[in-house]
Amino acid sequence: MITIAYILGSTRSGTSALRNALVETRYFGYGEGHLVPVLSDIIQSVLHHKTEGLGATVSGNGLHNMNPHEILRHLFRGYELYFSGQIGSEFLVDKTPTITPIRMAPDLNAFHQNPRFIHCTRRHLDNVQSKRKKFPDQPFRQQCREWSDCNLAWLDVKERLDGNFLAFDFHDLVSDPAQIAVQVGEYLDLNADEIAAFSAYLIAKRPQANPDRDLMQFLKLSEMDWTDEEKQIFTNICSPVGEKLGYSMESYYA
Repeated sequence: MITIAYILGSTRSGTSALRNALVETRYFGYGEGHLVPVLSDIIQSVLHHKTEGLGATVSGNGLHNMNPHEILRHLFRGYELYFSGQIGSEFLVDKTPTITPIRMAPDLNAFHQNPRFIHCTRRHLDNVQSKRKKFPDQPFRQQCREWSDCNLAWLDVKERLDGNFLAFDFHDLVSDPAQIAVQVGEYLDLNADEIAAFSAYLIAKRPQANPDRDLMQFLKLSEMDWTDEEKQIFTNICSPVGEKLGYSMESYYA
């Protein structure tokens, strides 16, 4: 049976570190997938033709009798076989760093044979500042909106995954990577050697680690060199979702 592990989260939340650690195990995949929008289009096309296609209301023809959920399951099997053939493994990892796979998670859960979902959340202030350094040409408002939209979407969809997910915070990823490795290993049924390899990668290649960056020193809004306008934009867009996640402006957690 083909298994696909989806790494979910806003950009700059540790998703690349998780993906890279996971390919130290039996799981393989592209650096970034960007194939999930294809699945979204397939789902939308099937549902559109079922309700609005020519002949959809005519009793007795194939489209009228089509079971959309059944045909989607078969189409997803074809996708899984294609992906597996391209990568050369029955254990696949997909990291598509957009909101699309987060929003699609319930459908991916419904139509894949054996999906898994790993979501990493990162505090708004640290995440947006990291985006700003990595993507300096992107508008500040857009960076705030991306964090807010991705995390709000996750809060919505995780309740519709019937418990089939593993979620943790960037704080835990950098403060106790060995424990995160154990959690991931238990969720994905990895063996002891694979858990050790996953853990070793996270410890050696801590997310965004560099000599002048202490990942345990989290930012304070009062100390940021943002303009007053930027601080207001950040507060307006990010604080409502941040409060839902228990984050503070002056410490990591409220």
